Amino acid sequence: MTICRSNESTLYEFQLEPYNPLPPVPPKSLWHRFKRILYFIQFLIKSIPVWIKVIIEWLWPPAPKSIAGWTALVTGGSNGIGHATALELARNGCHVIIADLDVVNGKKTVKELLNLGVKAAMYKVDVSVYEEVVKLGRKIESDCGPVDIVVNSAGVLPFLVDDEYTPENLRRAVNVNVMGLFWTTATFLPGMYARGRGHIVGLSSRAAYTPLGYMRIYNTTKYAVRGFMEDLHDEIYHAGYEGRVVTTSVFPEIISTRRETTEHLLSLPGSSELTVPTPEEVGRDIVNAIRNNKRKILVPDFLQTWQFALFE
Repeated sequence: MTICRSNESTLYEFQLEPYNPLPPVPPKSLWHRFKRILYFIQFLIKSIPVWIKVIIEWLWPPAPKSIAGWTALVTGGSNGIGHATALELARNGCHVIIADLDVVNGKKTVKELLNLGVKAAMYKVDVSVYEEVVKLGRKIESDCGPVDIVVNSAGVLPFLVDDEYTPENLRRAVNVNVMGLFWTTATFLPGMYARGRGHIVGLSSRAAYTPLGYMRIYNTTKYAVRGFMEDLHDEIYHAGYEGRVVTTSVFPEIISTRRETTEHLLSLPGSSELTVPTPEEVGRDIVNAIRNNKRKILVPDFLQTWQFALFE
C-alpha cells in the first residue's frame, strides 16, 4: 500500500499549503451496491474460522506463557499499581526495571525486587519528555539488555490540584498520561519487532467507557490511552507480528492507592458503592493478562469490556 505524503517536513508547513479539495465522488452504481453485499457475505464466510478458534480457546484455553527470564520496564513503578505490578512480575521470574521520578520509593522497590531473586534497576525519568525516554532505552539496552515487556503505569491526576484547568496542568496531564505512551512505544516497539517477542501494557481507566463527572482532563487522557492501544493492536497485526508482539489494555475501577485520590473519587456521584480493589489485585490481574495474552481487562473483572461498552 502506498501512502501519499507531502514534501513538507512538518505539520505546520503542511497547514500552510493551499487547500486542494477532492473532486466530487461519482454516485455509486447498482453494481457497486451489489458488490458491497458480496463483500459482506465474503466477510461472514471468512470470519467462520476466527469464531471457531475463539470457541476452541474458550473451551480449552491455552496454557499461560512463561515470562521467566524476560525483562520488564514499569513506568511509574515506585508506587501504587506500578509498584504492585513490578513485584508480581518479579514473582513470575521477570527482571524488572523501574522508571519514575520518585527516586526514594523507586530504590525501595528495587530492594524488594532483588529480595525476590531477580535483577532490578531504577532510573529517574520523566516519561513525558521524548529525549529522556530515548536516552532511557539506550541506557537499559547497555546495562540490562533488551526490554520484552513495557507496562505504562505512569500517570498524573490533575483534579487533585486547586485549578486543574490551567494550561500548565492540562499540558502536564496530556504529556504524561498520553504522550508518555507514545514515547515508550516508539522507543521499545522496534526492538520487539526485531526479536519477534514483546508485550505492551497500557493503563487506561473504566472512565474510558463511563466517564466520571468533574474529571474532564483525566477522562480525556484515558480515552486517548484506550484509542492508542486499540490502534496499536491493529498496527501490530498489519505489520505481521500478531501473536508475537501483544498488547493489553487495562481498565481499572477506583483503586485504593493514594488516600487523597481514593477519597476524592469515592465522593463523586455514583461512586460510593463501587468495589475498590487494592493495587496488589490489579498487579496480579495485569500479570495474569500478560501471561494469557489478554487484549483487554477490567479490574475488578465482574464485567467484560464488551459488556461495559453497553453503558457508553
